[in-house]
This record gives sequence, structure tokens and C-alpha cells, in this order.
Amino acid sequence: MLSLSRTSSDPILTDQLLSELRQEFAATAAQHDADGSFPFANFKRLAEARLLALTVPKRFGGLGGGISEAARLVAAVGAGEASTGLVLQMNCMMHYLLGRRQPPGYDAIARAAVAGTGTVNALQAEPDLGSVVRGGLPGTVASRSADGTWRINGRKSYATGSPIVGWWLTLVRTDEDTPRVGTVIVPAASPGISVVPSWNHAGLRATASHELRFDNVVLPAGADQALLPAGSPEQVAGRALVDEWFCLLTAALYDGIARAGRDWLLHFLHSRVPSNLGQPLATVPRVQGVVGEIESLLLINRSLIDDAILRAEGASEPDQLRAQLVKHVVTNNVVRALELALSITGNHGLDRANPLERHYRDALCGRVHAPQSDSILTNAGRAALAA
Repeated sequence: MLSLSRTSSDPILTDQLLSELRQEFAATAAQHDADGSFPFANFKRLAEARLLALTVPKRFGGLGGGISEAARLVAAVGAGEASTGLVLQMNCMMHYLLGRRQPPGYDAIARAAVAGTGTVNALQAEPDLGSVVRGGLPGTVASRSADGTWRINGRKSYATGSPIVGWWLTLVRTDEDTPRVGTVIVPAASPGISVVPSWNHAGLRATASHELRFDNVVLPAGADQALLPAGSPEQVAGRALVDEWFCLLTAALYDGIARAGRDWLLHFLHSRVPSNLGQPLATVPRVQGVVGEIESLLLINRSLIDDAILRAEGASEPDQLRAQLVKHVVTNNVVRALELALSITGNHGLDRANPLERHYRDALCGRVHAPQSDSILTNAGRAALAA
């Protein structure tokens, strides 16, 4: 869990509640991982605690939380069950961004979140295009019909949380001579949307990140207000805040996963007493040194995340590059920390009866989220050279 404590301003996020959520979700995490089932009960619990509306503005009845509150919650939930943490991360971020913009129809979405059903997520990646951050126009197309309505057709990959998301923030382009690009809000229950079961990854297996298809789906009135010329300054400016939130919450999520692995490791090392040693593995100097290296990686993570979040809360403009670098360092430190844990647990660490191998598989997904490390390091190098 993050060391940032805001209990004076966010009393609903007490350490006790976060600890309870982590323990409750951890109890069923292995089963969800084994069969790829979606953790519906976890989201019912979050709804009961009003946490699906953590970042919904108070004017709509939400808790009005910001990035520090979201990071604390995501880290704790992710330590219990990583897939729940990722879906929750996206929901927190999207509600915060929508609450700032308040596009047409957001009132209903916000109030649904307060009621426990208004889960939202974004759809950007596509089977043919891949990640949009590497350039290119989306293949999902918005067309104006003769009656003036907009309709979209296309396919989207990695619809994380597909069983419970109520609204999809869908990246589209128009079929105009000069295409406009934007993110339109599409109710998940819209006729013409279908889910193609395709998610069968090594990690984050319970996210149900399936493919979605749009077949002549009618957009709600006013949705076209989000469409802007491709590459316009407004699009670039909006991307900076998205990047900051996504990268820092991603770092918090995966740091939580690493800490769950570290906690299991410590218990194992104290309880495992090989007959030829006659005392716990925790007494072996080589093992102690490896644990110390893990602790150093987690200290770096916590310092980077806490510092970046404090800066983000106090800044007038998002620091996109800092957030990207934090995401890069933290997610790689997480993988390394869990590799080290596996190196001193032998067969026990890789046994699916124990959670360490699951934490490691989940951690590998941190490197895949865009922007990936090669893009981040190129951005950082260009910025340094330009300065």
C-alpha cells in the first residue's frame, strides 16, 4: 500500500478498509486466475463501499477523490486480486477525466457509479492497428446517417472488464474527407455491440479483456462533440493528463502486486525449515541478501510513486514524461523483485498451490501497457537532448 496517508480528507479509505479488501479479494484470487472467471463479487463489495464512485465529483454524490486516493485504493485492491485492481484503476481514471470535462450524458453515468453500476473504461487498441500510441488512425469508423445520427462500425481489442462495464469510451475516426478523431461514449447495452471471447493470457486472467465488435451502433446525441481534427493541439493536451493518471495508477497497481509477492515470500522463508538445515530459510545469509535486494527495489518504487503523486497534486499542468518514467522504472522493478523471490523459493515458488507464480505472471503484464518502455525511453532521451 502507498505510504501516502490522506485519512483526514478521505476517511472512507482507512487503512483498515484497504486491508480488509486486500484480504477478501486474495481469498478467491487463485480460483479466478485458474478458470479465468470474472470477479463479480469483488465489484459488488466495492460498490457497497461506494468505491466505484471514488473519483466521481461530489456534486453528483461521488467521493470527489483525486489521484492519491485512487492510487491507494488500486494498490491495495491489486495486492489482493490484480485483475480487479486493473478494472478499478481504469474506472477511477475515466470518472476523474469525465468529471472534469462533463460531456453530454455524464450526469447519468456519474449517478450510476454512485448507485454502484456506473463502471466505465476505454477502448482504444484494435486487432489490426494495435496500440494507438504508436501512431495511425483507428479503424473503428463513425459515419453520419441520413437522419443525422452517428453510427460506428469496427472492432476493439482488450475490452477490460467487459462483463460489468456500462459505458465504453471508444476511440473512433470519421469517414469524412479530412478525418476527425475522438473518444465517444457508447453505452455497453447498445444494440449492435457484441463480445468475442478472446482473452486467454498468462497474467491478469480474470479481467475478461475480450474483443468487442460494433455493428452499426447508434451513438447518443452529442457524442460527436468529442471529435477533433487528428493531431490537433486539443488532442495532444488532453493526452498528457490521461498519460499522467494512467502511468501513475499503473505503477501503484503493479507495486501492490509486488508487495503481495514479497509478503508471501517473508512468510514462506520463516515457516520453511529444511531438515538438512534445521532452522528457517530466513536465517540463511544468502537468502537475507536477496530479500534485502527486493526491499531496495520496493523502496525505489514507493519513493518514485509517492513523489510523483505529490507533484501531480500540486502542479498546474501534468508532467507526462515523469509519469511515464515512473511507470517504466516501477513495472520493471516489480518484475525483477518477483524474479528474485522465485530464485530463492525453488519449486515452491513455481507451484500453483502458492500465489508467487501468479503474482509474477500478473507482473509481466505491467510491461505491456502502453506506453511501453521503448517509447518511454525514446521520449525521455529526446527531451534530455532537446534541453
